[in-house]
Amino acid sequence: MGSFVPWLYYGFYCHYQPKVIYLSIVCVLGCLSIIVSLWDKFSEPRLRPLRAGVFMSFGLSGIIPAIHYSLMETQIKQSSLGWLTLMGLLYILGAMLYALRVPERWFPGKFDIWFQSHQLFHILVIIAAFVHYHCISEMAMHRVTVGECAVPHEPITF
Repeated sequence: MGSFVPWLYYGFYCHYQPKVIYLSIVCVLGCLSIIVSLWDKFSEPRLRPLRAGVFMSFGLSGIIPAIHYSLMETQIKQSSLGWLTLMGLLYILGAMLYALRVPERWFPGKFDIWFQSHQLFHILVIIAAFVHYHCISEMAMHRVTVGECAVPHEPITF
């Protein structure tokens, strides 16, 4: 959720309705992911692929807002989408290594202490966090230099 919220905030800064809709969906899916990950039943080793799949599905749910963002007319669009894609690939790679237990699956006993799948997963998540920070910093700086929205947003009416 922490990766999605700032990106959606800056990406849809001047587009209030899609921003609120995407943020709402992300919050609901994120809460469901937290519930599934904290539920003791899902901590069993045989459900490791399911846990990884839940995280990957939540991450891939950002494809629709990313496509929507790519269709909008913005100057910083290409740069931030590239960083977002790299961040997503790092997350997915980490989740796949974790779910498939690579490299310890291929070399039993060789990766019991260092460079096991869980450690590699965390390393990739940290690298993805730095990529995310860079992307959001660029988007924030763009927002500061552009200033106010060209067309004031209208609140959502129900």
